[in-house]
Amino acid sequence: MEKAKIRRITFANVSGFLVYNSQAVILVDTGHTRTTGQLSEALSAIGRSPGDVRLIVLTHTHFDHSGGAADIKKLTGAPLAVHASEAGFLRDGRTPFPRGTRWKGKVLVTLGRLFMPRLSAYPPVEPDILVQKELDLRPFGIPGRVVHTPGHTAGSVSVLLESGDALVGDNVLGLGEHDHFPPFANDCEGVLKSWEIYTGSGMKNLFPAHGGRVGIETISGEILSARQRYLKN
Repeated sequence: MEKAKIRRITFANVSGFLVYNSQAVILVDTGHTRTTGQLSEALSAIGRSPGDVRLIVLTHTHFDHSGGAADIKKLTGAPLAVHASEAGFLRDGRTPFPRGTRWKGKVLVTLGRLFMPRLSAYPPVEPDILVQKELDLRPFGIPGRVVHTPGHTAGSVSVLLESGDALVGDNVLGLGEHDHFPPFANDCEGVLKSWEIYTGSGMKNLFPAHGGRVGIETISGEILSARQRYLKN
């Protein structure tokens, strides 16, 4: 099966990704609400249209990753996949803020919970595929798999491609040079276990939803220091 390519879609301050080859297109994450225009432009740039999308995968159900899911599902007609543990949030159109892992994140989470409860809301949508441990993407034309990688949230998943590229949602932050641990996560130990999945699965390049590409050697080199910093208890 032909290996997949990746095209980033900028949805305001978060990225979605088109995973595609000559046979298929899969969308990973849908950004905030009203993102159908950005999706259509990105598809046009690779010579495709919304009807070519064969699957939508949500790495998790926070508003900035799932807000556009209802409209994009309607536009493309593609089935929507999410981890089973977060399906209820998707149906309700609201996912709780995660915990902060460092002081700035903790402050932002506290402020968000107190003053911006509506910020976590988005149009509800019914998922079509409930991922448990893993979902094979070959039936959708892409050599790769969706793997349960809890950490940022209990139902976070990552897309691991046979090319060695991985779309990792918010389990990795791509904005800094020295600390790629996410500023928000419900399970810090889970984040590090997910990092070990990436390093142990032959991945070469990690593509976070926030920031740029991160080489696997960078993550490998940070695991020990992250464990010492974020697992103090």
